[in-house]
Amino acid sequence: MLRRWDRHDDTPSLPIRSFLDLSTAHLREETRANLNSYEGVVAYKTTYGWLMYASEEADFTEGDDWPSELLPIINLARANDCAYVLFDADAPETDALPTFGAK
Repeated sequence: MLRRWDRHDDTPSLPIRSFLDLSTAHLREETRANLNSYEGVVAYKTTYGWLMYASEEADFTEGDDWPSELLPIINLARANDCAYVLFDADAPETDALPTFGAK
């Protein structure tokens, strides 16, 4: 039996964060293999991809030693109020970003 949880006025507001669900095809194979090695990137390996934090505090620019596909991905996540990007082999691809072959 499912229980419905009602919010009460005395319940504190909880921070709820969203994530961009994105195909791993938007990452190059080399980027996938080294995702945690780039300065400023916080990413956790999952069974089918990675969960990456899209930090608003860090100043990511084209001059950083990052793969070229990461900055547009972070910008897309931020533009859609997402705090994280979930790279998943089964997630949809988007025409807003390039793809790099196999998932």
